[in-house]
Amino acid sequence: MLNSESSEQPFRNLNGQRMSSEKDRRSKMEMYLDILRAIGSGAEKPTHVMYKANLSWVVMRGFLENLKSQGLVEESVVEGRSSLHLSNRGFELLNQFMLVREYFVKIA
Repeated sequence: MLNSESSEQPFRNLNGQRMSSEKDRRSKMEMYLDILRAIGSGAEKPTHVMYKANLSWVVMRGFLENLKSQGLVEESVVEGRSSLHLSNRGFELLNQFMLVREYFVKIA
């Protein structure tokens, strides 16, 4: 029989790491940042961005369209293949996010 104390423990995977739950879901802003970070780190193909940002294809395409409409990401098509790059504004925004993140890590 399980006691109430053990039922509140988080689930663990085979390596003993805590598994994510609903409370651990990323916000939309974090997903946008993950896409910007993936492209900024060299992922040019949309599928590579999808895997690096850990998003589904449909979700990633929706976020990507929004980033393109904001002028943060540029997409070029050469011989039927898409290539993604950050615009200058995209790099500036990514750098600002990273500075803010670094600041909060220092005070935590």
